[in-house]
Amino acid sequence: MMRCAGDVLLTRDDRTLIRCGTCGFIHVHPPYDPAQLEAFYRNEFGESTPSASWADKVWNVQRMKPGGRVLDVGCWEGAQLELFLKAGDWECTGTELNARAAEVARRKGITVHQVSLEEFVRQFHGQVWDVINLAYVLEHIPDPAGLLRQLRSFLAPGGLLVVEVPNEFSPMQRAYLKARGIEPYWVALPVHLNYFQPETLEAIATASGYDIVHRESTFPMELFLLMGEDYLGRPDVGRACFGRATQMEAHLRAYDPAALSRMYSKLYEAGIGRALILYLRPAAGQP
Repeated sequence: MMRCAGDVLLTRDDRTLIRCGTCGFIHVHPPYDPAQLEAFYRNEFGESTPSASWADKVWNVQRMKPGGRVLDVGCWEGAQLELFLKAGDWECTGTELNARAAEVARRKGITVHQVSLEEFVRQFHGQVWDVINLAYVLEHIPDPAGLLRQLRSFLAPGGLLVVEVPNEFSPMQRAYLKARGIEPYWVALPVHLNYFQPETLEAIATASGYDIVHRESTFPMELFLLMGEDYLGRPDVGRACFGRATQMEAHLRAYDPAALSRMYSKLYEAGIGRALILYLRPAAGQP
């Protein structure tokens, strides 16, 4: 077992959040018991956060892969796979631990296997997919780099792994903390165990045997906070801000989806955006 150590960013309950010099990214320490985490996600966790940018993810994927088999690991209610189905030429499969979410996805006509990550690796050994989507998973699990390494064997030759995670401790978030004199509001234990920035996400991706094909972020919702529209703890304000962001994206997407992609690629380079998205392929010489 690795001995994790690093600068302590904050202490909450009986856990600390450290910038780990061993793992290379920010994570909770000491770790939670894996069995407790599995029980939490199987029975209690009830969040649903589909993104308006997921249509752009399909557009980006189809520039590199026009069709084939797509697997969504941790598909929740199947929102991303719905968009692949509508795009055509995709055979869609999902895995989801939460029974209620899996049933919602099945009602949409999606094949969903209600299994843990460990069970998936055992049951589907030898199967491959052209595209694997891994959205909002790495921040929840004890060993994100280990999962990335395991997923290489489930990719067909030339296949794509698309990783999406929240962008935490970003410049805009830290600017807001400084202005308000508050602690990081995005730290949520035990829901989020790991916290990534562009450089740390890229580091574990390349260390896990991948080449980075494309990088994008998503709309920086913290921009509204810095402009005085405080949506924290105010769902009505949050919905209004989100609606304005998605309206802007819809107009730009209708005009030129490539322009939207270019904009978010540039924001990624600056470390700005609510989420980070990497498009990966196994590096040469990797199985």
